[in-house]
Amino acid sequence: MSETNSSGTLLVGEGVFMKGTIKVPGIATIDGKIEGVVTADTIYVTANGAINGKTAANHIRVGGELTDTTVANRTLVVESMGKILGSITYADLEIKKGGTLEGDIHKVKDGQSSGFRMQEPEPAPEPAPEPEPPQPPSEDI
Repeated sequence: MSETNSSGTLLVGEGVFMKGTIKVPGIATIDGKIEGVVTADTIYVTANGAINGKTAANHIRVGGELTDTTVANRTLVVESMGKILGSITYADLEIKKGGTLEGDIHKVKDGQSSGFRMQEPEPAPEPAPEPEPPQPPSEDI
């Protein structure tokens, strides 16, 4: 297998389904389907790709479909076949002819935070300490 992906990137291929919370420090390219929470520096959803859940990144480009909550802290680009439904927050927006936005749409003013912060997952509880083995009864002689 050739090393084509750089460190910190994710490619979800066509026909792949993932569910859960996914954090990518670099670029996430979605050609399959994801249900859950996706955060990255850059998210690219191809024409075959779809994310149903919370999506947050500095830069988001959509050729497929995003549903639920979408936050683009810097740029949001909707390609001609792209569709975003739900709560949408962006700083800079570009919609190509045929692209669709539907829902609660908010523009972040320059210098303001989107207000969207992904919560860190709760740390796993500490395992219970091993019980001490029973001590034999002491005999007083």
